[in-house]
Amino acid sequence: MKTFAIICAVILLTFASADAATIERNATVAVTDLGVHKGTSEPDVNLLNAQAASSEYVIQRLVMTNNFTVKDRTLLHEALQKLNVVGLIDPDTAKKLGEILGVRYIVYGNVTDISVAVEKAVVNVNTVKSHIVLRIMDIETGKILMAAKGEGISASSFVGDEEFFFIGTAKVTQTAVHNALQKAAFQAVDVLNERLFCKGK
Repeated sequence: MKTFAIICAVILLTFASADAATIERNATVAVTDLGVHKGTSEPDVNLLNAQAASSEYVIQRLVMTNNFTVKDRTLLHEALQKLNVVGLIDPDTAKKLGEILGVRYIVYGNVTDISVAVEKAVVNVNTVKSHIVLRIMDIETGKILMAAKGEGISASSFVGDEEFFFIGTAKVTQTAVHNALQKAAFQAVDVLNERLFCKGK
């Protein structure tokens, strides 16, 4: 029984190593603006530019983890304009982007949830929750190498002078929403790194 367990462990480690080797450390990647799933947020949240902000948080964490070389997002936007691309990026467009930017990998994903849990025990405080899903694609093959999900939670107090808006019927601040998005983005990148390189934060 012990021998069987050891064999299984060796097989799992072999596959894990093979999967982790599908992308080289310090590979150059481009990060697209994240999408927002339909029904994820109220219109006011979209006005906060949640998609672009989340992408910036993803870039920030990728740079901090020091496992990737990240292409300037301005260059990606310029390349998309050259290709007249609006909305989702298909595999053919991704290949063209890679040629223009000189990258093989693209990191993309979605803000899948921005919601509020009302804390009844605490007056004038609501909790903002956000979830982000990231994927990294090899644009030469069109293969998704890895996917990861992150969650961010931030308390929103609206007793001060900061401007607030509503998600549903709950008051929240811009700071709380962006804190939740940042935490979700950071966690998603950390999970992506762990799965690709078997490395912590």
